[in-house]
Amino acid sequence: MSGNEIVIALLAIGLGACGSDSRAVQRGTGGVLGTGGAVANGGAQGGATSSGGGPGVGGRPGSGGAVGTGGGTASGGASGTGGTSGSGGTISGPATGSGGRTGAGGATGSGGAMATGGKIGTGGASGSTVHPDAGSLRDAISEDVADDVAQDAAQDAAAPQADAADAKAAQCPTTSTLKAGDNKATLQFGGRSRSYVAYVPSSVKSGTAVPLIFDFHGHGGSASQEESSSGWKKKADQTGFIMVYPDGVDSSWNVGNCCGLAMSENVDDVGFTKAMIETLSKAACIDGKRVYATGMSNGAGFVHRLGCEAADVIAAIAAASADLVTDPCTPARPIAELSVRGLSDTTVAYAGGNTGSTGWYDPGAKGSLDLWKKIDQCTGSETTTHQYCESYTQCSAGVEITLCSLPNTGHDTYNNAVGLSVPDVAWEMFQRQPMP
Repeated sequence: MSGNEIVIALLAIGLGACGSDSRAVQRGTGGVLGTGGAVANGGAQGGATSSGGGPGVGGRPGSGGAVGTGGGTASGGASGTGGTSGSGGTISGPATGSGGRTGAGGATGSGGAMATGGKIGTGGASGSTVHPDAGSLRDAISEDVADDVAQDAAQDAAAPQADAADAKAAQCPTTSTLKAGDNKATLQFGGRSRSYVAYVPSSVKSGTAVPLIFDFHGHGGSASQEESSSGWKKKADQTGFIMVYPDGVDSSWNVGNCCGLAMSENVDDVGFTKAMIETLSKAACIDGKRVYATGMSNGAGFVHRLGCEAADVIAAIAAASADLVTDPCTPARPIAELSVRGLSDTTVAYAGGNTGSTGWYDPGAKGSLDLWKKIDQCTGSETTTHQYCESYTQCSAGVEITLCSLPNTGHDTYNNAVGLSVPDVAWEMFQRQPMP
């Protein structure tokens, strides 16, 4: 072979290597749209310098990609195993389904920001498909892909938490077992058979996530009595959410310093409430970000306790005719609270003090307001709403605290002298305060 022939042959081999690398980057096993990602099975030419990437096996800075094993943020890269939009298509699954932002294979799982098949293939921003000694074309493409990976990883990293919350909120059981109307049920909890009534308005559509509101009766009351007297059932019919009316042990709720058998036997009513949420979420399509609690008297005192001890599952609370007596009150997060009090209440005195048959101490309506303002770190001046209510809206995490003080009204604030609808006012606040 002559000298010229040798030179020509060597040039052909070099150009062939570059051409092979270019095709692998543009297509590869899966290519731009196929399984393997934007750069090939293994990513951007085996890393910056070799199979396994510049500093780590499989990626530019780490094992498997721009950040970790498999790409931008997880095994499979910033998006997932597959092409830019999935295995040969735009999106091969819902945004929150298997392979979506929050499903199996989300931005931080083993899938993609869009679906099964994301922007980077198995191996992430590097791998072993392209020869590590390819020329300047390889380096230029490698840098471009690495930049794309870094940008995609940064974008996807900010999305998972919000998307996960949305997925939780919209998650529905395959079959709803709650029918329209009253659903009476029992739940074994804490060694007792606990009962409750779940009311589903006929307007609630199957497969649509709706709010869930608990309404706790007063001492000596019952689920059926609270359902017929609080006015929340009518509000549920008008608006389309599910109501739950639980029964307390011996008609009482464990507030801590009150009341009845629930207090004396230290019944875990907070745990019972969480168990109901879990059970009902399997029986109906519940919006997990919009679960609320309200109640009257002893039930309202327990609602305050839920605000202190169940802020991880309860979005906001509204208490009628009771003070905050849970001590210490240390919510897992700031939580919005509304109190409705009668100025002429002699059962739980508006001014506070030792009241009730057992002589328990109450801080009073203004005292409870100040406690919640301190807990939620509220600042600024009050604003007046609904003529009788004072609200503080400059509180931590955007929550709000309100006290409605009703003249010529005793302990029964549902039937007050000024015509204020407790469900209407509370629902307005609930709508503004979903779970963050």
